Amino acid sequence: MRRRLIFAGVVCCLLLLISITPFAADTYISSKYSVYYHKPSCKKALKIDPNIKVIYNSPKEALKAGKRPCQVCKPPAEVH
Repeated sequence: MRRRLIFAGVVCCLLLLISITPFAADTYISSKYSVYYHKPSCKKALKIDPNIKVIYNSPKEALKAGKRPCQVCKPPAEVH
């Protein structure tokens, strides 16, 4: 039982470290399979599996890829 608790704690710490990977202030995140893009701090972005995470350098880039702004974190939606 104690081993399971330790293992669960280690896994939680690793997931937390992965989810708070530093991103530049002007990056946006999406899932390979989602239609939305998010600010890096968005609770929905933090849940995206790193294996399918896509990073965009601008809202324009995300929009060009066919993504829409998240309705939770409301990232900018440039269309210039």
